[in-house]
Amino acid sequence: MDEVGACMTQCIVYDETTKESETFCSLTAAKKWMRERIKQKHEVSGQKYRVYSDGEFVNCGSISLTGSNKSFVANTRQTKKGY
Repeated sequence: MDEVGACMTQCIVYDETTKESETFCSLTAAKKWMRERIKQKHEVSGQKYRVYSDGEFVNCGSISLTGSNKSFVANTRQTKKGY
């Protein structure tokens, strides 16, 4: 996996109450969707992924509605938490 290649962050959120899922390219939009569902008393969860131009993807952890969503991705040249 080459860090120089183009990549994007993709967020997949899942409503465990209605079994509905959504995919977002923005962490802000994913969090907004999750907060709206929580207000409706639904159980929700979400995951962040880094998707590279060659089709590879790396799971960057679960989405947290409070605190930092930065994570450390193993086997990269990354030296501090990002993504």
